[in-house]
Amino acid sequence: MNYDNATLEAKLHTMSELLRDVKKAVALRAQESDLALTEQIITESEQLGQQLNQRRKELEIDLATLELQTGVSASTLKRLFKDPDQVKFGTVLRVADALGVKLCAAV
Repeated sequence: MNYDNATLEAKLHTMSELLRDVKKAVALRAQESDLALTEQIITESEQLGQQLNQRRKELEIDLATLELQTGVSASTLKRLFKDPDQVKFGTVLRVADALGVKLCAAV
């Protein structure tokens, strides 16, 4: 295929515009991702309990079912949802895992 200079320049210009659009889309997605992460930052233990309980409700899992899935008593689950400081961290991890919640730390 032989292209003249004008055709090559037109193709390069089109590719350049497409690349610019892709870069904008990637930057926008990164901003949205950063915002989503910022919204999920937990600064108080009560927030973790509330988020876990909210996730349980979203999944429509009642306390008795979660108790069976995790081996954690309903009374402990209630304490965890109110104030996770009142339960062992291993219990928090077990419940989070059962609810599909990933806990991670950013340093």
